[in-house]
Amino acid sequence: MPIFAAHSRRDMEVNDTMIASEPVAAYGANSYIDVMNFLHTMNISPEVKEKVGRRLVLEVTGKYLSKAFARLDHLATLEKGWDGYGALPISHRVLSNMKKVLAISDDDDWKEWIIGPDTNATLGLQSKSTMACISIGASDYSYYAEIGGKEYSANHLKFTPESFLSTMRTIA
Repeated sequence: MPIFAAHSRRDMEVNDTMIASEPVAAYGANSYIDVMNFLHTMNISPEVKEKVGRRLVLEVTGKYLSKAFARLDHLATLEKGWDGYGALPISHRVLSNMKKVLAISDDDDWKEWIIGPDTNATLGLQSKSTMACISIGASDYSYYAEIGGKEYSANHLKFTPESFLSTMRTIA
């Protein structure tokens, strides 16, 4: 675990600019969970935690995983009518579910997937290289895949980050 603490924790808590500009190595963080655990111990405002957390997560994750986090950040900004026809903004619970999946994912898990919004406040994942898609809601998910000429699908599976990730890995 890299440790490069140029400043004390207290110095960083007092000076928001300092904490926002420190490299990730200063925090001894190697994963999304490390970043979140560290930030929750800091005596800083929620706004600064959010700003610093986003940057640190992008620094500690791989290329594909960081793109997935960035995509979720963008999708969280969609407002009602984002499609020009009254589409709902993405549900906070759906976004939270996806962040839980990202937190336990490996970088390569996201190499083949594109995350997109759906008009009913949910998210959809589409494989770049296979006939596979997954829809994730607030409490369940559904999928369809065509693998080796056979069709596989399931609807309204109970969401857990582990089961969702397993499905992604299986049908990718």
